[in-house]
Amino acid sequence: MNLEIVKAKQLYAERKSPEEIAKEIGKSKATIYRWIKENQKAFDEARALEEMSTETVSDVLDNAHKKMLVSIIEDPDSLKDPKVADALIKVANVVEKLGLQKEREDEKKIRLSEQQRGVIFVDDIKDIKED
Repeated sequence: MNLEIVKAKQLYAERKSPEEIAKEIGKSKATIYRWIKENQKAFDEARALEEMSTETVSDVLDNAHKKMLVSIIEDPDSLKDPKVADALIKVANVVEKLGLQKEREDEKKIRLSEQQRGVIFVDDIKDIKED
């Protein structure tokens, strides 16, 4: 897949219309429609992944993490296999990063909500008297 198709797939995932994609990439609408048709599965997967929330991805990976832990409990010797240990560490790291990302997203939502409600925090208010 060339870079233009990758870009088209990204824009498609962002719910851009084929007309908007064509304009942004500098290709004809027919070309965009052809790319989508020829790569329908990849375009649909990109859109589905884009629509998944961080929380959903975190839950999926957390469940994979739990399944892996259960299998290790059932067979502790499996940890001797470097691939199993490495996979467990990778899943744990991704779950942790997603948790941190979710915290940042939540903080951002709170800040945006406060801005929309017009909450203002003012420091060091000084009373200036006019002479």
